[in-house]
Amino acid sequence: MKLLGVTGCPTGIAHTYMAEEALKKAAAELNCDIKVETNGAVGVENQLTAKDIREADAIIVACDKDVDMDRFNGKPVIEVPVSEGINKANELIQRCIDGKVHIRQGNSVQSSKDEEELSGAYKIYKHLMNGVSHMLPLVVAGGVLIAISFLWGIFSADPNSEQFNAIAALINKVGGYSMGLMVPVLAAFIAQSISGRPGMLAGLVGGVIASQTGSGFIGGIIAGFFAGYFVLLVVKLLKICRVSLKD
Repeated sequence: MKLLGVTGCPTGIAHTYMAEEALKKAAAELNCDIKVETNGAVGVENQLTAKDIREADAIIVACDKDVDMDRFNGKPVIEVPVSEGINKANELIQRCIDGKVHIRQGNSVQSSKDEEELSGAYKIYKHLMNGVSHMLPLVVAGGVLIAISFLWGIFSADPNSEQFNAIAALINKVGGYSMGLMVPVLAAFIAQSISGRPGMLAGLVGGVIASQTGSGFIGGIIAGFFAGYFVLLVVKLLKICRVSLKD
């Protein structure tokens, strides 16, 4: 029997991985194959693909945080708190073996391509568009605010101009702050698309550096991709070290 698991706790540290280990151990004892996706502090690891879901006989979701459940529509799914994934792993696996699992309602959601099947160019495009889509609201908001400030005159934000107006200057300043966040946000969400929340933090720092050094959008894009893939490498190395230490 082929099973899938999803684990996650609010902090994404201890219980997420304790539940993963418990489910894997119970599956081994009951002669079942299982793949477990963890939604931890470092992001999603061992992510379930569309192919995994199609081939699964049942799915165990032991989570105390929101995860994408619609992808499991039409499949036998057990939803429990993460604590049950730790303490009742054998019972959950046995329920799957006995077929005592309800089918999740809703239309089956299937991706035409799994992540690993996507071309390298498309992946880069997807990461870039993730950054652009989150950056655009700042561009629009900043541009609108600056345009509004011009209602008092094109030099209304200049203290040395006869057109100066305190309200217009404030609106113009807020719009400028919004525009100033474009590059950091672009870099942060490019990195987040590559390596999750840890990548987002590194990308944000890289984006601020790009903004402060005057390298602009090109610098932000480079910083986002570098931060994302660097963090991804570090996470994989830490995972290898963790496995080595267990062995």
